[in-house]
Amino acid sequence: MPRTEITGDQVRDATLTGDDVQDGSIVRADLNTTSTGKAVVRKIIAGTSIDIAYDGADSGTGDVTINLSSTGYLDSNDHRALDQLVHVIAETSYYEIIRSGIQITKEIWWTDAGKTKKIREIEYTYFGAFVSQIITKQYDSNGNVITGETLTEIITRSGSNIASVAAVLS
Repeated sequence: MPRTEITGDQVRDATLTGDDVQDGSIVRADLNTTSTGKAVVRKIIAGTSIDIAYDGADSGTGDVTINLSSTGYLDSNDHRALDQLVHVIAETSYYEIIRSGIQITKEIWWTDAGKTKKIREIEYTYFGAFVSQIITKQYDSNGNVITGETLTEIITRSGSNIASVAAVLS
């Protein structure tokens, strides 16, 4: 038979079981959320790109189902279609290499062989025979440089060996 009028301060032994607690007799303030190994979930709150369904009186209470929302996240196909410096070139493209003597000075990806619009461009600067700076620019679907998608890499050498590369995205 359930006990009545018992507060958390009155329970001091291990004899209290689930049968002793009536549904709804423990309120949110009674739940332990701070003791390691004993803390419980008080309420579930939906974050970005998360949908929750619940049947409790308050949002995120009762029986709760958590799902990724159908908007606000990228699946693998969406991700692949993005043109960003961190992705490979997604479109069918025309690739051009520009040289000065034996040194490659630019690599350019165009939307087509007619060089209608740039997709990406990499510029190489040399100090003697060695590359000292690489600037990679990403272009939008209109062929304009995307703000925040230009990566500048400064190469420091020790003799002919690369000692470090400092990169700045701008």
